Amino acid sequence: MPTDERKQQLEDKILAKRQQIEFERTNLEETIAFSPENRENPEVMEETKNFDDPARNVVDSADMQALRTAEDDLRELLRQLEQMQKD
Repeated sequence: MPTDERKQQLEDKILAKRQQIEFERTNLEETIAFSPENRENPEVMEETKNFDDPARNVVDSADMQALRTAEDDLRELLRQLEQMQKD
C-alpha cells in the first residue's frame, strides 16, 4: 500500500476515533449530570450524601472502560502517524 494512502487511512481513523471519544465523553457527562444523585434536594439527607464521589460511581464502569480504550487507541494511531511522518 502506498505511503500516502496509508497516511490518509490513519488520518481518517484518527478523526473517527476523536469523534467517538467526543461522543462517549459527552454521553458520560450527560449521564453524570442527569443521574438521580444530582437531582436530589440538597437539603435532604445532607449528612448521608457524598458530594466528593468520583464520576465512576455514577456511570457504568463499562462505559468508562470503553472511553479509556478509545483514548488508548487514539494515542496508538497518533503514534503510528508520527512514526510514519518520521520515515
